[in-house]
Amino acid sequence: MPVKNPNHKSLKYLSFAVAGDGFKRSVPALDKFWAPRSVFAHFTGLIDSGGQIKRGAALEEWQYEAESFKDDMEFLLRHAHHEFWSYMVHQKSALASVVSFLQNCIPFYVNILGVSIPDNIKRLHEDILNLVVRIIFRILTSKESSECWIEKDHLRELVYQNYLISVPMLLDLLIAVGNAASENVTLLRKIFESLLKIEPKYKQDLITALKFLETAFRSIQMQTDNEGFEGAGGGLLDKMSDTPFDDVTLYTLNCSFTISVLLEVCPEMRSLYGEEGFAQHIARFYDTTLPQLYKNIYNINSSALSLAWLNQSRIQFLRAFRSIISFHVEAVLTDPASSLAPCEDFIAILTECLSEQAFVVDYERLYPIALDVEILKQACNELDSFKITFLIEGYQRERNVEAFKSNQRTNVEQSKDNGHVLNVENKSAEIYLNGKTNVPTVSNPVQQRDIESEVAMVLDCFPDLGTGFIRRLLTRYDNGEEAIAALLEENLPPDLFDLNRSEVYIPPDLQDKLTQEIGVKHYNVFDGDKYDILTQDDPKCVVKKGKGFPNAPKNVAQLLDDKSDIAMLRDRYREYSLIAEGDSTEEQEYEDEYDDSYEVVLESESRVVKSKQFKQVLADVADESEDESDSEDCDEMVKEKRIETGENDGREKLAHFCENPEEVRARYEMSCRMKSSQKSGSRKMQNHRDVVGGTKGQGQDKEVLRNRQKKESQKSTRANHNRKAGAAFKRNKGMIS
Repeated sequence: MPVKNPNHKSLKYLSFAVAGDGFKRSVPALDKFWAPRSVFAHFTGLIDSGGQIKRGAALEEWQYEAESFKDDMEFLLRHAHHEFWSYMVHQKSALASVVSFLQNCIPFYVNILGVSIPDNIKRLHEDILNLVVRIIFRILTSKESSECWIEKDHLRELVYQNYLISVPMLLDLLIAVGNAASENVTLLRKIFESLLKIEPKYKQDLITALKFLETAFRSIQMQTDNEGFEGAGGGLLDKMSDTPFDDVTLYTLNCSFTISVLLEVCPEMRSLYGEEGFAQHIARFYDTTLPQLYKNIYNINSSALSLAWLNQSRIQFLRAFRSIISFHVEAVLTDPASSLAPCEDFIAILTECLSEQAFVVDYERLYPIALDVEILKQACNELDSFKITFLIEGYQRERNVEAFKSNQRTNVEQSKDNGHVLNVENKSAEIYLNGKTNVPTVSNPVQQRDIESEVAMVLDCFPDLGTGFIRRLLTRYDNGEEAIAALLEENLPPDLFDLNRSEVYIPPDLQDKLTQEIGVKHYNVFDGDKYDILTQDDPKCVVKKGKGFPNAPKNVAQLLDDKSDIAMLRDRYREYSLIAEGDSTEEQEYEDEYDDSYEVVLESESRVVKSKQFKQVLADVADESEDESDSEDCDEMVKEKRIETGENDGREKLAHFCENPEEVRARYEMSCRMKSSQKSGSRKMQNHRDVVGGTKGQGQDKEVLRNRQKKESQKSTRANHNRKAGAAFKRNKGMIS
């Protein structure tokens, strides 16, 4: 129905006269009155989460629902300009119907999934996609005719404030249309250019979408690591899926194509994503998550279709990385005068990604950086040659070991057949532009594992497990620590979770291995025993050559010179030199009933002994004529000491480890008494040393004269008579300057 707008008003100010209930009223052109229908069909997906297409009755049901959905999309497009906008703004179910198709449509890379879609289903889906794209273009069109148009400010408000087009909707549109044909790329570029022209805020929203892409990377990483949890790359295996990781791989494939197509159809995002460091996130995710995901899938099913999906994901991630950094090369070619900053940014990004070895190898194989560096060197002469050389050598380093890795491939397969040695290998498929994959190659030199020690380590923690189950477990993990962690967390792969954990390891029959190698079956009753030279590397048998036995003497001289018997007896007689430590008797045992203060007593006792010896030396020099009373006292004290010590003469003196503290204290007390008595006796002796004598002229006693002579000879050793000698002593010792 044509719109009557003779004044050519915009949708914001346009209104129509409506007659009803016996009177006329004016209704705005953008009003819910023009959108009476509130129910629209919901589009369901043709492909399930495992990448399989519906069959049979489910396919017929989907076809019926798709036809209904197609009618609804045609219904929206048939309406007039103001009615279409009224449905988009006031009927949320109409917009939800469009969004449901973008979320559940068949992706443009469906040929990679390996599913065959009937031609009629494919045509129906293409028709619906065409209708949805036309609806999006109609939303972005501000002027359809002179009578049907919207002001740009009003259009910006309607589209952005009512979420008629959102960033998630745009990302789903990229997967629905894709870049398989140049016409599709042109179509998507026109949509993004029109949208950014209408509302520049969408550019900031696309930058914000990076956080959600990084969250998706972390989610994939978690699902790859936690392979035993339900809903995280594990759980129950779908009957239609090759591996439990098919869903995760499809999600990875979807993310890779989304980023790659977005950077291709919206070149403005390349520089913005480069400034946000998204290229480094891609390289890190490529190096850490994709090889582990590939390994998990390959260990379960080496011919799984999801391996091809993962290879396509790798190609798209490399293309996305290339799109981001190629912006700097294009900037150099566009403006060579100011090419230093783009060159530095280009080198900085590639240098930062050098630590991601798997990414470096694949990127150099697909996009050699030597060509880009040569362009930069021609445009900018101020580049640091050292940085350029370091960058090129870092990316070309793996080319020198490709031959070695290919030679190790056969050794790895042979070692895996041996139950005693396992090889740790990181498998990565070679990339080809047509999406095909090659046999997995070894990216690291082969490292041998001691499987026996790892089995023993796991048995120490889980003694109830069987050695056969442990060996199966170790083939899935790089070392025993990871296997123990998986057992503790109950995080086992689904194919190992239901195995018999008490399985016993039965070593392979060496005779069977020999038969496979030579192709001849050998039958003998002694096959496989310890003397079998065909199966044992070191048989326990003696091979006789010539006369006599091996290592036997050849003549009589060698027989007589044989000292082997003496060498055998040497160890036996060496044992006689050892002293056995037996139990000590009760008398020899020491029971310490006191504290350990006897050590101080022993030290004091040693001082008393030294003092006594010193006094005995002085006694020889001293005068022999001492007072009789003093000598008698000393004799009595000596006699008492002899009497006390003589009581123990008859006892047997044992060589104790430590003396009895009681005896030590008694001896110390006796020495103290003797010392005090000697001091009192010396005072008496000093009192009787008379030097005054009698009255002058009457003669002096002989003892007085002797005392006077002794005093005269010894006066220099006391009092104040030796000042000269003391001063000389101090001067010699440096005490006086």
